Amino acid sequence: MIIDVARLHHPVTALGPGTRLGIWTQGCTLACPGCLSRDTWESGPEYAVDVRTVLDWCDARPPAEVDGVSISGGEPSQQPHALAELLKGLAERRERHGWDLLCWTGLEEELFANRCPDAYALLDGLVTGPYVAARAGGGRWRGSANQRLVPLTGLGQERYGQWAEDEPQDGHPAELQFQVETDRMFLIGVPRPGDPARVQRALAAQGITMDGVTWRP
Repeated sequence: MIIDVARLHHPVTALGPGTRLGIWTQGCTLACPGCLSRDTWESGPEYAVDVRTVLDWCDARPPAEVDGVSISGGEPSQQPHALAELLKGLAERRERHGWDLLCWTGLEEELFANRCPDAYALLDGLVTGPYVAARAGGGRWRGSANQRLVPLTGLGQERYGQWAEDEPQDGHPAELQFQVETDRMFLIGVPRPGDPARVQRALAAQGITMDGVTWRP
């Protein structure tokens, strides 16, 4: 089974509780205005990876250094069969290692469940809803106030249920990371309004300039 993947990263500490594996799928036709991940919108054969390869990458990380897996994008629901195959393999590792499985989607929960029933049944939690720039600044791990964090299992409730009902005004500071690959730098996490510009200014003060950024066309 082939899945289109934008990138893989470990350790991820800004997209869910604990230390995590990060899997970003490639391809999104939702194209939410203001999206910070425009680089994951375009599809193409160059992004194709065997699901087995992704699982092998997960297995190469020491299990004791992983608390869970965060799947983002792109829009994972646009590859429903590949997503289900990936989650089937991750669910086996959840049984062995205690990992939780958390996914982000621009769809509402019911639509995601209808489009990806097999994947939905394997998740411990789902962050749902399109990014709405006018409502930027959601609860923890949510980019805008309309988005919801939905625990789906007992493990999900245990790991992140305490944040499911928080409100944007609760004032959680953004947790952000950087991943550097040759001449590219990736921002990992869910920034608050103004954070990307502040990051860019801070880097400029250190003599690091950006030729282009994904949060602007």
